[in-house]
Amino acid sequence: MAEQLQSFLRLKQVKILTGLSRSWIYEAIRRGDFPAPISIGARAVAWTEQSIAEWQALRIKQSRKTVS
Repeated sequence: MAEQLQSFLRLKQVKILTGLSRSWIYEAIRRGDFPAPISIGARAVAWTEQSIAEWQALRIKQSRKTVS
């Protein structure tokens, strides 16, 4: 069975979608609080659209728990 294609997001797109800075993203990756990028070339990394969407959903869920 063929796997479904996934979209790759480069850092610029991830920053726009999350509203986070480059330094915050890489610090959060180091802490394990943000999905790590995957290598797509010798000097290029990207994130899957799905991993960012899952991270966003988790952040929304966590923020609603603290508000309640």
